[in-house]
Amino acid sequence: MLGGGSVLSIFELHGEGKGIKEISRELGVSRNTVRKYLRAREMPERKPAPRRPSILDPYKRCLELRCD
Repeated sequence: MLGGGSVLSIFELHGEGKGIKEISRELGVSRNTVRKYLRAREMPERKPAPRRPSILDPYKRCLELRCD
C-alpha cells in the first residue's frame, strides 16, 4: 500500500491530465497500482495488521510466576 502522499500525487498528476503510464514512471510505481487508486476515487483506509503470536507465548505464564 502506498503512503498518503503518493496517493495524493497520483490524483494531482491525473488532474493535470497526465496518463497512467506517465504517472507510474514519474512516481516509480506500477501502472496497475496507479489504476487501482484512480478507480477507487478515494483514499483507501489502512487495515490494522493482525497480532502475530510470540515465540514466548507458551512460556509467558511460567515466566510471570518466576518474576514475582
